[in-house]
Amino acid sequence: MASSRKMAANALNDFDISNDKLSIVVERTLKKTNLSLLEKKRGRVIINEVIRRRGLLDYIIEKCSKKKINQIQTKLRNILRIGCYELIFDDFIPDFASIHSAVDLSKELINKKSGSMVNAVMRNIQRKQKKDPKWIDLIIENNIEIAYPKWLIKKWQKQFGKIRTKKLCSSFLNKSSMFIRVDESQLKINDVIDFLNQAGIEIKTNKFLSNFLEVVKGQDNIIDNELFKTGIISIQDPASGAVIDLVNPQKGDIILDVCAAPGTKSLLMSQKVGSDGKIYASDINKNRVKKGKDDISRHKNNNITWSVLDATKDKFPLCKKILVDAPCTGTGVIGRRPDIKWRLKNKDIKFMESLQELILNHMSKFLMPGGRLVYSTCSLEPEENVNIVNNFLIKHQDFTILPSNALLPATWVNSDGFLMTMPYKTKTDALFAAVLLKKE
Repeated sequence: MASSRKMAANALNDFDISNDKLSIVVERTLKKTNLSLLEKKRGRVIINEVIRRRGLLDYIIEKCSKKKINQIQTKLRNILRIGCYELIFDDFIPDFASIHSAVDLSKELINKKSGSMVNAVMRNIQRKQKKDPKWIDLIIENNIEIAYPKWLIKKWQKQFGKIRTKKLCSSFLNKSSMFIRVDESQLKINDVIDFLNQAGIEIKTNKFLSNFLEVVKGQDNIIDNELFKTGIISIQDPASGAVIDLVNPQKGDIILDVCAAPGTKSLLMSQKVGSDGKIYASDINKNRVKKGKDDISRHKNNNITWSVLDATKDKFPLCKKILVDAPCTGTGVIGRRPDIKWRLKNKDIKFMESLQELILNHMSKFLMPGGRLVYSTCSLEPEENVNIVNNFLIKHQDFTILPSNALLPATWVNSDGFLMTMPYKTKTDALFAAVLLKKE
């Protein structure tokens, strides 16, 4: 456990300094260690949960140290964050273990003097918790926004209003559920549930998309399960499946899928178009394309052709159906990737907006008359969603919108007729999608 905490502290320090993606930071940190699988797993949990609750942890530390969080040096700050997380939010770690381990870690990574400060702050947190066990619940209930950057909260409140912003913040403060999609052409859904239950994996059905299942217990065992290894089940969020419903793949269809890697949506479409159909999947990132190619050995769907291509300028085959799963800020998947909220800057939204406009304008050239193009993102931001679509329609009079109301559950569609899942309503990631039809 001590090794896990040390690894977590080092990764959090790296993240604060580098501002790199958390997944990259964690892999970089793990390369310098020799931890067991169990220690690695515990370290990852600590890192993710500290990043998820960072603003909240900082608020608690400030209250109990009487210091502004920025006045505490980086190494000490992250040790306190880990200790505070374990003391308040991790029910499996006894109080004494949380306190002693934080003190020991500060002595090892900083100096003996820092151990005294950590001990004092941790004891203050413990006393506060014992005196008023509901104080954290009240903070979360009344001031959940502190777990997020102020500029982002201000932006969301302008977009969604204060009530919906609070609901979003509450949803993202909890780890997103894991969902699996079943290829029912290989095995019936009830047989899949029985098979997984026998393996100690607890499953819950989805009332909107019947071929999706929520993994309630045993998430860590999915990848090693035989059903996953043989491509019968794949990890995918139901909102991602809803995007494919809008593409409407049919047997024998040839579909262009750009910005597609690592290929979760590509795989679902390949299963729907069958052996007579074809998915031309591409991405600008060759490492991500390799992941898509490698996954073919698992699912054995050979009707996907992968290429490294730039969707802003390269040539593509003409198709009747195109999916543009555009690169985006990812604010809709903060529940799954909590580092996004701390790494994101307003300039990133503007950059993505420009890139998305280029991609959509370019890819529309490869859609045949009478065809449909689905533009999708995993962003909450209108600059990346409705604004992109509306600006495109102004410049392309030969395109119209097909409202999604008749195609999806009512709670999955916004007032403009676009797919816009909100986690507090749909219990999924937040995804946007619009169906653009090209006139004959």
